Amino acid sequence: METTTRFSILGDSYSTFEGYVSPETNDVWYKLPPNNHIDVTSVEQMWWYQVMQVKGWELERNNSFSGSLICNMNVYDYYGPYSFLHRMDNLGNPDVIFVFGGTNDVWNEVPLGEYQYGSWTEDELCTFRPAMAKMCDGLRRQYPDARVYFLYDTELGDEVEESVHHVLDYYDILCIDLCGIQKSWSHPTAEGMTTIARQVIEAME
Repeated sequence: METTTRFSILGDSYSTFEGYVSPETNDVWYKLPPNNHIDVTSVEQMWWYQVMQVKGWELERNNSFSGSLICNMNVYDYYGPYSFLHRMDNLGNPDVIFVFGGTNDVWNEVPLGEYQYGSWTEDELCTFRPAMAKMCDGLRRQYPDARVYFLYDTELGDEVEESVHHVLDYYDILCIDLCGIQKSWSHPTAEGMTTIARQVIEAME
């Protein structure tokens, strides 16, 4: 008997939607009318929902948190409890994991740090490259049978993009480079969501 592929998301605001995040206390950016900010008004418009529909998959868990960084420090203060590092162990039992992040790390201008693949200190995990490495290491260890895809918005800049690819190559994780995403209020519009979904599906195929 064929089983349905189950997928989880570790993300930031780009993947949140009201009523579709776990834990339910996670901050969300995309909301139902009349509280929505832009023209994404239903969960069916979200990039991951469109991928799910095309692939015939089921959502295991969407642990996305609006404003979250991969690393443990934002421009103001320590951000550990909400970072990707502190949420990556709460993804259920997925066959596929989508990690969509780095946006808030760039917006907060966190230090890149050095490439390091073990023995991380807390100070180092407040910088981007070590945090990326620890996240990838943790995902590989905790979900050894899952296929992991990292989604990256290439409009964020070449220096961080190079760092992302460098770390993902080390852990043999595919990076899906996204481009041409229409945005409003710095977030993907309905059209932008469809662009993301199309590029994700094409990259997986």
